[in-house]
Amino acid sequence: MKDRQERLTIADLYPRLKEAQLQEAEENLERYLELVVRIFERIEADPVAYRQFKSLTASKPRPKMNHQRSNPSANRLVNPSSK
Repeated sequence: MKDRQERLTIADLYPRLKEAQLQEAEENLERYLELVVRIFERIEADPVAYRQFKSLTASKPRPKMNHQRSNPSANRLVNPSSK
């Protein structure tokens, strides 16, 4: 495994690809990242789109359970005729 300070390369991800395939994968990744940056810059330039983007990508709070999940007495079935 590479040290965290070293950069991960396409060859690290796809060690069995030939050199031409690695070059093509690198070019595809570069074009994809350029597109992502252009999309973000357009959204960032439009205040309405940026607010919508922020709301769509905001982290949602995780639900919390207020009771114990493995409470054996809560799992017991109650016979309505025994009451």
